[in-house]
Amino acid sequence: MTLSLILDVRMTGHRLPRQLHALQRLARSRPEPFELLVADDTGDARLPRLAERYGARLLTCEGTPLGDRLNAAVARSQGDILMFPAPDARLTLDWLAQVTERIERQQDDAAVFTSRPLGRLTRLRRRLQGHLPAETLCIARTWFERIGGFDPALDQEALPNLLERLRACQARIDRSSA
Repeated sequence: MTLSLILDVRMTGHRLPRQLHALQRLARSRPEPFELLVADDTGDARLPRLAERYGARLLTCEGTPLGDRLNAAVARSQGDILMFPAPDARLTLDWLAQVTERIERQQDDAAVFTSRPLGRLTRLRRRLQGHLPAETLCIARTWFERIGGFDPALDQEALPNLLERLRACQARIDRSSA
């Protein structure tokens, strides 16, 4: 099964070069095929060279909310498994292999990796303060399509909203933390 790693330039910000480097190394360690996609609505002239350097496909999007940009990237991806890494994610090959295997075998429908264990109150405070999601989401494309993808009107809340809808549909979600 193909894995699509999808980053958003605006959400990743200044961490983009470091994140692309780490994800490229991680994905190259996998024997299965992968694709690395970068959704961009900034028009930064440096991005085509950066994407090429790390073997990523740069997808130009309109200046719309995050949910809409990520939906556009998914529509242009080929993966059976979709991953949306958190800006500060420090993913391991073991975690990636375990999660993709469980999704391929249909033991899980999605997985969430939290870089740091966060309590309920901390997560709520982060949302209220408008901080970026601290979670990496990995989901089977079939489930992504079944629930209609991200809400295109949502920006910072797009990922948490998708997780809430997955829970409401009783999807099997594995949670792990660093």
